[in-house]
Order: sequence, then structure tokens, then C-alpha cells
Amino acid sequence: MKQKKKWLGFMLAAGMAAALSACSSAETEETTAAGTGAQTEAQQEEPAAEETSGEGVTLSLYYWDILFKEEIEQLIADYEAQNEGITIEPTQLPWADYWTKLETMLATGDDAPDIFWVNLAHLIEYLPAGYMLPLNDDVMELDKYSQTATDLLKGDDGSYYGVPFLLDPNVLIYNKAMFDEAGLEYPTEDWTWDDFRTAAAALTKDDGSQYGYCFRTDSAQGSLYEWLVSAGNIPFDYNNDVPQFADETAMDGWSFVYDLMYTDGSTPTGAQMTEIQGDTYFSSGQAAMVFGAPPTIVTHAEAIGAENIGVSTLPQGAEKACSFSVCSMAGYSGTQHEEEVQSFLKYAASQEGMTTLSSAGLTAHLDCFDVYEEGLGIDVGAIQTTLENYKLVPILYSVGYNSEFQGYFNSCIGEVYLTTGLDRAGIQEIVQGYSDQCTALTQ
Repeated sequence: MKQKKKWLGFMLAAGMAAALSACSSAETEETTAAGTGAQTEAQQEEPAAEETSGEGVTLSLYYWDILFKEEIEQLIADYEAQNEGITIEPTQLPWADYWTKLETMLATGDDAPDIFWVNLAHLIEYLPAGYMLPLNDDVMELDKYSQTATDLLKGDDGSYYGVPFLLDPNVLIYNKAMFDEAGLEYPTEDWTWDDFRTAAAALTKDDGSQYGYCFRTDSAQGSLYEWLVSAGNIPFDYNNDVPQFADETAMDGWSFVYDLMYTDGSTPTGAQMTEIQGDTYFSSGQAAMVFGAPPTIVTHAEAIGAENIGVSTLPQGAEKACSFSVCSMAGYSGTQHEEEVQSFLKYAASQEGMTTLSSAGLTAHLDCFDVYEEGLGIDVGAIQTTLENYKLVPILYSVGYNSEFQGYFNSCIGEVYLTTGLDRAGIQEIVQGYSDQCTALTQ
């Protein structure tokens, strides 16, 4: 399916800029298109859907992934057909160049785009810098979006500053064929950690050819972060630059995964995952369960077949919780065409606009999940259940020391799961040491 191919390129762009280091694209050069919505005579005779001052107005829109060029241009064409006199010129920049160029433009005001894509990691920097345009109250129907997502896009003034187009809650992805072979029932929304552990042990083969579970030994979504938040821990108070991943509430998460690895043998060891990253075990048919954000479902379906993919909510620990990220479209605070920018963002946020994006896998509008699911061909109701019923914890580290905090957290995960023979106290000692290093940066 076309949607699957697109998601493969987009998956790394959905989360943290540093944690998810790149977003591969089919092309790397900058591409710019003039207004794509050439209107027919019949379209020109139709009344505009939005009242704007748009006679002869041209807006610029920047985005980072050329894989979505067709849908972006369709969104623009549909908008232009309903808003005579407004032209949108899209520019795609590859991920490696996008943030450097965008931030320079926003900071200086030189040729800054009127509309741009922004992820959560950069949004928390751009908002206080004053780069983003507060949205009019009627731009979004808030009940059509996850409140956690919209709250992350809200400023201290109570205004919203972005329209979500991709939500990234984590879910449990499993290999149905492996469950069938083992004679096990598929995971359910009622699963607890104990249910998960029992199934992981039953799905693990003694000869090492198959593990019940695999996870990442870095800080990306789907890694240890999920176990910490499920244990009731918030790993970082990112607004106040406070590490919390060594708190007592986190120790159940650290220890549970350690026991899966070294007591049960239900997941590859840290040493094994220095050779092959954890989720590769799942996509290569060597593990039965993995955690991941929505785009990774497509990655795994491409590898082992959509018919073998099942999706459920994460198992419940102390809380029903998972990590979360959001990408959005925003307006530039210094635009000379605020009314037209607000008009375009309102259209993009509508069910009509989001249907266009959802057909490509960019899903945020709660009434567009049927479009998303139809294109994917997999039952992903667990994603919407998660958005509606789980505590969604943004995967953010620190406003002031983001990359440094993340680096220490990554190193901590690596050391814990590369070290054999640890008990809970030994894990606590290692984790506390890295937490202390984060804290020392802020003194």
C-alpha cells in the first residue's frame, strides 16, 4: 500500500529530534512547489468556504518529509479551491536541514514561512521564543482531538499554538502467528504486567530462536520509558529541569525489565542488543511482542506481513500509561497574513482536511481513524483506546538541558542492561548516579 511506504520514511520524525535522529525520505534535495490548487472555471464560481481578506495573497508552508508531498499538495489544492485569491507555496526540506534553516528564519524573520511543521521537542523551544502564532478560538474543534495533545500545544496565555496532525501513543504490537503456534490467547486491554510476563515466558523458545518480547536499549519511544510511566513514574519534570527516573516509583519498571531479561530469559540481553537493536528482533520474526508508536506498526507489517500483526494496549502496571508525542502545523507570529494563516489552519484541522492527511497515515483527528485503519488494513482500535483512556506522558527531558539529560538517560539504560548479576539495590545505585549527573548540570 502507498500509505505503508510513506510511513516507513516518516516514522523517525514523529518523536524527539535528538532521540529519533533522522527522518529518511525518498529525496534529499529541497523542493518548492507553486500553488498547487489550479481551479477549474466551475470551482472559481463556487463561493469561498472561508471569508478572508485573501485577494492576491500568497502563503508559504514548510514541511520536512517529501513522502507526503502528494497529500500536502492535495490539502492545499482543496483549500485553494474553496478560498479564491489565496495561494499556498509548499517547500519541503530534508530532516537534516529542516530545523537549522527553519530556526534561523524564525529568529531573524528573514523569509520565514507563514506556516510550518513542528514536533514536540522544538515546540517547547519555539513557544517561549515567541515564534508561533496563537490560534483563533474557532480553529480547532477541541473535542475532536486528544486533550493531552492539545494541552501540549497550549501556551501560558491559554491560547493554542498548533494543529496536531500526528499523535504517537505507544501500543503493544504482537505476532499473531506466534501466539497461535503457542496456543495462547491474544493480548487484551485488561492485560497486567503479570499477564505479559507469563505470555512472554511461554512464547520464548529454549533454543534461542524466539523471544517473547524485545525492547530498545535507548530512550526512544517503545523503550524503557513505557515501563517507567506504567509503574507510575514521570521520568522527567522537563519544565523545571528535574530528573525523576531514579525515584522509587521508577524502580519497579527498571527491575521488571531486568527480570524479564536475566531471570526469565524472555527478551534478548543488553549485550545481544548491542549487536541487533531490540525491535529488529520483532521485525525479523525472532520475537513475539514489542512496544511501538503507530508508524512502527507499518514497519513491522512490511517485514512480517500485515496478516500477522495484532495491536493491543500496553499492559497495565500501577497505572494505564504510555509515552506520547505530537507533531503539529503552526503559524509564524510575524506573518503579514494572519487572517489567511488562521483560515488555512482551520481547514487543515477540520475533518475534511484531516481526512486527506489520514489517508497517508498522518492521524490526529479522532473521527478520521476509520480512514487510517482502512489504509493500513490492521485493526488498530487500541490506538484510539489509548488516546481516550490512558495517561499520556510526553517524551520530553528538559527545557534547559534536553540533549544532556537524554544522553545521561541513554547511558543509564545501556549500563543497567549490560550489567549482569544486579539486584534491585544495584540497579538503584546505577540509576541514581546518572540522575545525579543530570541534577549537577542545573546547579
